[in-house]
Amino acid sequence: MAEQQKAHINKGLVIAVLLILLDIIIQLSHQKLQPWVLYANSAILLVGVTVAVQLRINEKEEKVQFSNLFGYGFKVSVVTACVLFLYTIISVYLIFPSYVTDIYNQSISLAQKTPGFNATKIAENKDMAIKVIRISTLSSVVMYNLAVGIVGAALGAIIKMVTGKNG
Repeated sequence: MAEQQKAHINKGLVIAVLLILLDIIIQLSHQKLQPWVLYANSAILLVGVTVAVQLRINEKEEKVQFSNLFGYGFKVSVVTACVLFLYTIISVYLIFPSYVTDIYNQSISLAQKTPGFNATKIAENKDMAIKVIRISTLSSVVMYNLAVGIVGAALGAIIKMVTGKNG
């Protein structure tokens, strides 16, 4: 019983470790700002949570209900999002601080193409922009991963309900 109660933690940790390893590989290969990275991360999380719900072991007296399955998938998503949040704090501030600078530089190059670009104002506000990028990176990690995890939890619960498998 206790092992079953911790199963969502183990599955969430496995998904998070896969995403962290992918992120490290992407960071080291300087591909982090490529559009496909978001799709790859989303696919791993979506499939991971869906599979975690499919692997859910039910107690014999428990009925398979959508709410139970969705709740389980949501718990897996929360564990994954929490671990990724902690990793992102460490990554942005210690391991790969150049990521924030890369985003800033990319934003500047896009801003230079717009009319009314003022290089002196941009230079004056660089520190504030870096802080905003860090905060928005941290918040987006939590919100985006939870959103994708919720979709995976719902998808996994629907698949399990339709197939009628009891674990």
